[in-house]
Amino acid sequence: MDTSAYPKRDPLWVAPIPLQADGTRRIKSVLIANRGEIACRVIATCRKLQIKSIAIYADEDAVSRHVSDADEAINLGSMDIPEGNPFLNIPLLVDIALNAGADAIHPGYGYLSENSRFADAVRAAGMIFIGPSSSAINTLGDKREAKEYLEKHEPSVPLIPGFTGSSQGIQREDLEKQAKKIGLPVMIKASAGGGGKGLRIVRNLSALESEFNRAQSEAQRSFGLSDCIMEKYIEAGKHVEVQILGDSHGKVISLWERDCSVQRRHQKVVEESPCPWLNQSQREAMCAVAVKIGELLKYEGAGTVEFILDVATGSFYFLEVNARLQVEHPITEECTGLDLVSLQLFVASGGSLASLPHLKTIPQNGHAIECRLCAEDPQRDFSPQHGLVRLWAPSTIEGQENVRFETAIESGARVSIYFDSMIAKIVVWAPSRSMAIQRMARILADSVCMGISTNQHFLQACLLHEGFRRVDYTTSFIPTNLESLLKSPSSLNGQIPMDIYHIIPSLFLRRLRDQDHSRSKFRSIRRGFRNQRFDKVNRPCDIVTRFDTVQGVDTDPRICRLTFGAHGTSNEVAIEIAPLPVTTDESKNGDEDPSGSTAVTRAYNALSAALRATSLPDAKTLVVKIHTLQIQRLNFRDGSGCELGRIEVTIGRNKVVGFVATGDHLAPSSSSDAGDHMRLFCHFPAVGTPLEYNCYSVLSYYESQRAAIAGGPASTGVINAPMPCKVLQVLKKAGDEVKTGEIVMIIESMKMEITIAASKDGEFEPNVKEGEAVNEGVKLCSFN
Repeated sequence: MDTSAYPKRDPLWVAPIPLQADGTRRIKSVLIANRGEIACRVIATCRKLQIKSIAIYADEDAVSRHVSDADEAINLGSMDIPEGNPFLNIPLLVDIALNAGADAIHPGYGYLSENSRFADAVRAAGMIFIGPSSSAINTLGDKREAKEYLEKHEPSVPLIPGFTGSSQGIQREDLEKQAKKIGLPVMIKASAGGGGKGLRIVRNLSALESEFNRAQSEAQRSFGLSDCIMEKYIEAGKHVEVQILGDSHGKVISLWERDCSVQRRHQKVVEESPCPWLNQSQREAMCAVAVKIGELLKYEGAGTVEFILDVATGSFYFLEVNARLQVEHPITEECTGLDLVSLQLFVASGGSLASLPHLKTIPQNGHAIECRLCAEDPQRDFSPQHGLVRLWAPSTIEGQENVRFETAIESGARVSIYFDSMIAKIVVWAPSRSMAIQRMARILADSVCMGISTNQHFLQACLLHEGFRRVDYTTSFIPTNLESLLKSPSSLNGQIPMDIYHIIPSLFLRRLRDQDHSRSKFRSIRRGFRNQRFDKVNRPCDIVTRFDTVQGVDTDPRICRLTFGAHGTSNEVAIEIAPLPVTTDESKNGDEDPSGSTAVTRAYNALSAALRATSLPDAKTLVVKIHTLQIQRLNFRDGSGCELGRIEVTIGRNKVVGFVATGDHLAPSSSSDAGDHMRLFCHFPAVGTPLEYNCYSVLSYYESQRAAIAGGPASTGVINAPMPCKVLQVLKKAGDEVKTGEIVMIIESMKMEITIAASKDGEFEPNVKEGEAVNEGVKLCSFN
């Protein structure tokens, strides 16, 4: 894409900190009561304003980038302390801020950002809370209070039908009665907080109580309050929100709207500004309602007024006010040219918005899109993932102009089960929506995040889907199009046959072995030396499989054999590649249905015979020109590391560019180590998402197959932990008879609740207790 046609844009305008009568600033140091990318974002603006930044972190987050970015960082202890999540411990955070000499506390989003008790405690301790008054938080930050207040004081605000219950919350005896009155489907959601936590859609009454209980549980752990409300769920609705900003002098302004309708699990993953469906009169009407609500409450600071927009009728309804800065605030910054964090600090210091010339007329220039890169597996119902990020390399193909990567991760970071699954926000700006979509898709494909499963490919599929190109898409976009969205975007990876990529791990590993050999004490012996040097089976070859992260098994095995340039020093090699298993006359003889171990032996013998032949059955020989094959050691902060390769080759007529990182040496479950192999992580921009490969020798591949057969298939009567998690509830007692699909347990990982269902009929036998933290692979329960 030619970005030279883009207009030259100034950096975001940063509001100055107003001075007091004595010429000093009220805010000279800020403690950020949060973590991750939002902490990094606040730190960046503090640096521009020469304000000291103070970060906090848990043991499990010690190597996060926000810790090193801040001027000072203070440890909170472990996330597993008996007192609970330290990020929700108000006395602890206030004491830490006082001892650190902080003038103000910025709450970020989530955690205590909309907790009035926290705001009161900060102000009572003599510090500035960078956010609205506690009365505004109580009234607007709580969804029940907001609706009741607006019904009484501003009946012109359109409200969605629902039931808020009493001040003590919704009582269970009211659930079914009110759901019938509202009409299914209904939405149950946490009265406090946001971010999709504590939110459930109920389409039949039989699931009402269980979903209500889960919503309450998530809300309690995410926000410290279990209170929930119930509303009518509008199927064909857009989620549109208006950014407002208010000061202590009664001034409230609108910074225009954002469309946040692309959601999975009721959590936003793609946001854009402006909303492409609205016309100007609708936009101004919605923003006017948002400002009216802010003025009614004398709102101070940054806030977001959320609406549901019915595209069938054009009507919009008030949903809630988020009394904090939103995750997606960067797209508003990109379209208005304003640094919102600096405006938060300006207002918190007593500044008057009317005094700022930059706010006299607020533009809405061009189009901005934000994508949330999350550690999750879309193929497994977006289940959260964890692990080591072996390489984080943001794209540079579009240059640095009008592109933002907001993240706290770096190569070597570990994505923990204790925190939200979002690991980065990618933000682009362009003069038009179509240009922004095209640019974002390219940047997503070219950015590298290897080592864990992410939604990187899924985000590209969303952007390139015809339904997203139409401006009337709704919050049902992902559920309605899920099957097609889970497929690979053909415009990105349809040019090169996927099996060609198997060659790259083989090339990388062979070069790596040659480098290791050149440093060994046997370097005088040529690489690949065999006593039987005329035996063609000893010609350098690897069996490369693509690892299916969903099923946890090897797929698409290919044998890759070098036919010349075998010692890795030539810039041009020929590689013979063929699918497995190979078929020979010898392999066809014998039993029609041989046993597992016999079949493996027969397959090994067939391949050995084929390797001694002139060429492999169904093979193709490809000439590979190596332009770049650089390998270096990447050292991580925790002392570990990996080997990283950057590769640029031409295979036949196909140019392939990519990165390769080493994983672990893996061994099968057998007494022999002959099945050892190497896991490699690869990223090819033409594919647009990381791929995992296993590299075997011929012997180790068939040994691993033999070991898998000896171990037998996993019993369907045993359920192991799919990831490190905490057991929240064991819903059945030992010995209870259960049916397939019946929910027996609820676990939590990365702030998301996950249900465990019986995999077969039988007697339930739990292996863990409520509150127990377990590692991935630990047996949770069985069914006898």
